[in-house]
Amino acid sequence: MTSLLQIRDLIALYGQADIALLSEQLNTPAPLIQAMVEKLVSLEKIEQVDISACLTGSSCKGCPESTDCTHFVYKIK
Repeated sequence: MTSLLQIRDLIALYGQADIALLSEQLNTPAPLIQAMVEKLVSLEKIEQVDISACLTGSSCKGCPESTDCTHFVYKIK
């Protein structure tokens, strides 16, 4: 079973990681990883970073990919 320490250590190893990478590397379902990551964020061990900068360089309103382009990675706090 995956532990909070394993998740924290993997994020530290990569510098930053998203849910998909953590799930793949730890061979654990993404919803479980998401819940564990949220716990680590609430404990202030890691932080969530929004890297969903718009590819057009302007407002997301004009972006053709504006249907859920938000993407978060996590890094050690």
